[in-house]
Amino acid sequence: MCKVYLLLLSIIYLSVSSLWAQTDTIADQKIEEVVVIAKLPSVQIQPDKTTFRLDASVARNQGSLYDALRGLPGVIVNNDGTIILNGQSGINILMDGKSTYLSGQELVNLLKSTPATTAEKIDLITHPSSRYDASGNSGVIDIHTRKIKLRGMNIVLNGNFTQGRYSTGYGSASLNYRNEKFNMFATYSYYQGQEYDEMNIARVFVDPRTGEDTGLNLHQNSYRRDLNKMHYYRVGLDYYLTNRSTLGFTFDGNHYDKHRIGTMDSYFKTLREQSDSTRYTWNDSRKKTTNLTVGINFTHKFDSEGKRLDASFDYLRFKYNDNQFQHDVFHDATFDRQKRDSLQGHMNGILNLYTGQVNLALPHGDKWSLDAGAKTSFVKLDNSANYADVLNGEYIYNTSISNCFVYEENINAGYLQLKADFKPIHVEAGLRVENTRVTGKQSGNSVQRDSSFTQHYTNVFPTLLVLFSIRESSLSLFYGRRIVRPDYGDLNPFIYIFDDYTYEQGNTMLKPQLSNNLEFAYIHKTLFKASFFFTHIHDVIVKSFSLMDDNRILVSPANYSSAFSLGPRISTSNLPFTSFWDINVNASAIYNHFRWLADGEEQVSKRLAFVGGFNNQFSFGKGWSAELNVSYRSKIAAGQALMAPVWQMDAGIKKQILKGKGSIQLYARDIFNTYNRNMDVVTPDQKASVKEHESQSLIGISFSYRFNSGYNAKESRSKNSIDESKRINL
Repeated sequence: MCKVYLLLLSIIYLSVSSLWAQTDTIADQKIEEVVVIAKLPSVQIQPDKTTFRLDASVARNQGSLYDALRGLPGVIVNNDGTIILNGQSGINILMDGKSTYLSGQELVNLLKSTPATTAEKIDLITHPSSRYDASGNSGVIDIHTRKIKLRGMNIVLNGNFTQGRYSTGYGSASLNYRNEKFNMFATYSYYQGQEYDEMNIARVFVDPRTGEDTGLNLHQNSYRRDLNKMHYYRVGLDYYLTNRSTLGFTFDGNHYDKHRIGTMDSYFKTLREQSDSTRYTWNDSRKKTTNLTVGINFTHKFDSEGKRLDASFDYLRFKYNDNQFQHDVFHDATFDRQKRDSLQGHMNGILNLYTGQVNLALPHGDKWSLDAGAKTSFVKLDNSANYADVLNGEYIYNTSISNCFVYEENINAGYLQLKADFKPIHVEAGLRVENTRVTGKQSGNSVQRDSSFTQHYTNVFPTLLVLFSIRESSLSLFYGRRIVRPDYGDLNPFIYIFDDYTYEQGNTMLKPQLSNNLEFAYIHKTLFKASFFFTHIHDVIVKSFSLMDDNRILVSPANYSSAFSLGPRISTSNLPFTSFWDINVNASAIYNHFRWLADGEEQVSKRLAFVGGFNNQFSFGKGWSAELNVSYRSKIAAGQALMAPVWQMDAGIKKQILKGKGSIQLYARDIFNTYNRNMDVVTPDQKASVKEHESQSLIGISFSYRFNSGYNAKESRSKNSIDESKRINL
């Protein structure tokens, strides 16, 4: 556990941060030590989104962005990159309105390497307009980074240290220089730490015809330890051509190095708990990834009424190398016979993505507004997997699981968005059309045949938001159609070996899932929202578990026939319980229903679940503040899996020092070590119970110092057009 001496090391980290959004300064006048700070609400509710300000939180603005997202009510982020919002998966993650470039495990790595102190606020957008890409089942999460608005030179240093079973550290540095003609900026961050994962699996094999136990069980105990090193950097330049035109350039990079060492003990037993056989597995893997993005953008404002044009072009290159070595020792029931197996694997791939878009905004007075735009993207993925069995020191190429895969995709889109405001009625109607062309080719060998596939489809995505104002309240009705395309990793047919009894493989036959979303809501100011939602999904993509002939479990994404979710939601923000105590509450009741075919028979998984969050913020005066968060999720259906209940408590305390310019924060996450991922999986061939515990419980300390100079300048606005990169999960 945490040692006091280790915690005190974090005090050496300093933070010289930019002027906060609530700080007022007077332009063109030199004023010494004048800072006016207003208390901003930590949560703000709007008809189409809910905003969480990390600046106003003691617990959420420490650690990484991964920790910050997991602390938001209604948000679940699993270590495999699955993100669930209000009980629904398929969420799109943006940063400053731009793609995060990654998904799945790669997205988790980026979020873990980025300190939460780099973010100002997070928007949970449940009703995206047609301007947004239609990707995402039930909405998007937009992370807004801090903006430096001061002219002159500004330097930002941030640091953080945490200790659980293992320690982690974050550090970042930013440089910004702004004058009348240009704004130049650079950021670098580094993360290093260790994590662990403990898992216990109990499998009961059943007869698919009768549903009765076959008399054979499999018990597995595993422990994995990861050593992570991550680098992130970003440089850019905004050049102000005129008072109304800006040309921008950005270059982003992310390097990730993970060394994983794991062990697993597998025991086959009879119904009488008699040992049948035992297998010991040792796994050593090393994965390195490089993600580089170059972008150029242009913005022109036609007038002061809001007419504007913006355009951007981006290029992304993602490269990965993954080396894996697995050694197995097998014993029979009497331990008289012993068999040793070793497997060496090398996987690598390169993805190139080109995308460009243009947007036009044409407001007409205070009553009407028309937005229009177009976007195109081209993706090519080329990767290979090579496995070899190691026998007596000799490597023998394994043709049954080695493979090569090439994937190409082109998406063309256009949209129109119309806004009309005739008080007390406000209407936003949009239409987006996306055309997709896909080709894929899997190279064969002496065992596997060549195969290829082609897909071509066009989808229309309408959106409608109607608001009816009643004094300080409003009623809203929203409808939207959205799509979730398979991650590139989900389409990759390569086999990834977790252990000798668990394989994971992509599915080249995956189809995109389409959803229709409907919500009726009542909103009072920005303090309260009560709503009822309904979502119907066709060809829903979920992880499927199937038993192979050799008792191995194959985990692969699959399309289920359909699914639907419905239920009420209630959100409150900044309710003053006392003069020093504010409360934020988020609660949902969600009924999930999945339907699919297995061996010609219809299967159904359904469950009513409850999700809630309770946030308490305390202001004691004299620079002291504190926060206590509690979140809970009951059992919830997820296809073939039934996820067990989970709850978590976080807390933090903060003291402002140095005349409000600095602060010391002490915080704890998952105080009672209760955030465990347990689930039951039922297939026609087996019943499995999985208990998984990750390194979530920790305590941390941070020290920050803010130094401000210069005066405010109007912030430029630039958007990046990469969105397909969010599907990278290789």
